[in-house]
Amino acid sequence: MVLLKHFILTTCCLCKASSFTPTLSTLWSKLLTRRHFVLTTSSFSLLLPSALSHSVCPSSSITAKTSSFDIAKTSSLPASKHSTDMSLQTGYLNARDAAALDAELMSTPGFSLEQLMELAGLAVAEAVYLVGGEGGGGGRKKRVLLVCGPGNNGGDGLVAARHLVHFGFDATIVYPKPSSKPHFVNLVKQCEDMNIPVLLAMPSEVDAEQNKYDIIVDAIFGFSFDSTSKIREPFATVISKMIQLQKNQNATLISVDVPSGWDVDGGDLTGLNFHPDVLISLTAPKMSAKKFLGRHFVGGRFLPPVIAEKYGVQVSC
Repeated sequence: MVLLKHFILTTCCLCKASSFTPTLSTLWSKLLTRRHFVLTTSSFSLLLPSALSHSVCPSSSITAKTSSFDIAKTSSLPASKHSTDMSLQTGYLNARDAAALDAELMSTPGFSLEQLMELAGLAVAEAVYLVGGEGGGGGRKKRVLLVCGPGNNGGDGLVAARHLVHFGFDATIVYPKPSSKPHFVNLVKQCEDMNIPVLLAMPSEVDAEQNKYDIIVDAIFGFSFDSTSKIREPFATVISKMIQLQKNQNATLISVDVPSGWDVDGGDLTGLNFHPDVLISLTAPKMSAKKFLGRHFVGGRFLPPVIAEKYGVQVSC
């Protein structure tokens, strides 16, 4: 039964413990705690089949340390007893190296874009689950608004939405400029099949007030964003409305990889005053993460050793 539970965790079908017998519920509770610990201290080492034979990874496998990334600050869970260093560092990627690493992943090891997007979106969903917990007030599901851009960062958000519904959240997608590329069309269809609303614009003030969102996921721009160009509509208005929701509804704002509108290397150079509460760096932190002061996760421990070493990314357990 323990192996069965591991399989359920691996496929990220987070069933309610109440659906099992009391004995299995106890096992589920213990494994869920362990799963959270692995996620928090190992940058999303997701109990994949190849990892099932290993014990919990020590926190020395944390892949980033910024002014805000420290397990003692970012997790309420205890550190591994095997840990001797709570804050091993990893390389930060500038915009050029981030693009080069992505290109290398899709050429040398042969990862497909779809594969990388699924891994990234799953990591985002796991982090949202860790930050948001399971239930909202009054026994309702927690509501997540995922704001997706037209590129790969938006694709990560679409994938995350699907997983979050499986995790027990009530997800809504805002997708102002849908991509016509087949994979993105398929991702939208997958979300629609999960009965996830896909909106072309941000909810009106009235709708937002009636359906208060606990979490907002910013998946608009990634590391390819050109900060020298002015943010065009509709995204300038979208970012402004995310800031309003963060302030007026006390919603937790979570950015994927790079806060939208930030310079990938220099941070908030344009004075947008866009400051998410949580940052989920993908594969490795970008240079702008050094300017980020909130809670920081790193998702994606799948780099082949030769590429990880080349770019100074620590991923070993």
